[in-house]
Formats: sequence, structure tokens, C-alpha cells
Amino acid sequence: EKKESNPARMFSGDKLIPERYAECKRVPKIPNATSGPRPYAVVTGDEKTKTLLVEMLGELMRLQRRAMEDKNAKARRRIVMGLREVARGIRAHKVKMVVVANNLDEYGVIDEKVQTILDLAREESVPMFFEFSKRTLGKALGKSIKVAVVGIQNADGAHQQFKKLLALDPSL
Repeated sequence: EKKESNPARMFSGDKLIPERYAECKRVPKIPNATSGPRPYAVVTGDEKTKTLLVEMLGELMRLQRRAMEDKNAKARRRIVMGLREVARGIRAHKVKMVVVANNLDEYGVIDEKVQTILDLAREESVPMFFEFSKRTLGKALGKSIKVAVVGIQNADGAHQQFKKLLALDPSL
């Protein structure tokens, strides 16, 4: 016997969201118990660090976009985003610096992945920064979405900021 439970259909704009995805969206979000940085985040609160990070991320994102659009330029990834991509980049010794949002949701799977990234970064002596929330990290990259974690693979074009940040890094 098949139970016929007919949940409300979900739309994104005027498009119907397929049921298998809508199912995921219905899971209630658990807001952070604490407002503000989570315990894993070592926030310096230094405006100079924030400014350098915003400049560097903005410039690297601009250069990465330009490389993707320009057919003649050899497209080399400068930035990777997302928990899985950053962890993969650190394991492959490609990521030179990690910027993690300091307000990630308290959710078992996410916490495990963040812990994996933190452990890998410490093992590989990759500098980490926790200056931004998810939304401000997205804005620093010129995106309208929230971004959890960013890995810098290649700092060409923003090397001055990169070097200054390495000198300021609290995690090394």
C-alpha cells in the first residue's frame, strides 16, 4: 500500500521545483544557538585584515571571471568555493590560504566537513581567516549568495595583499 500524502508544491519564481528537491527545502532550518562567531572561528576583528581580504578576494574573483571569458587567456583557477572543493584543494596541496565564514550553521554534516578542513589546513600549515560571516564572504567575492568557505589556489594579480595577509595570519 502506498500512502498518498500530497505535500504543497513549491515554486522558485514561476517554475515548479521537482518534489525530490522540494523535500530538502522543507527540512526546518536550525538557527545558530549563538548569534555571532562559532567556537571554531578565531576572529581577529582587525579592520586591516578585513580590508586586505576584501581587496584580494574581489581582485582574484575579477581576474578569474576575466580568464573564463577571454578565449586567449589560459584559464587557471584562482579561487575555489565550497566545503568539498576546498578540502579537495588542500589535500592536493593546491590551496595556499583558506577563508572560512565564522557563522556556519550548527548541523552535524557541515560541522564534520568544517572540522576536516580545519584539521587539513593545520596539518598542511595553510593559513586560515575567519573574519567574515557567510553573507559578507559572498559579498567580498562579488556574489549575491552566501559562501561558507573559500580556498585561494593562485594569488597572481593580488600578491601584495596575499603577502601582507600571510604576515598577519593568526593561525600560523
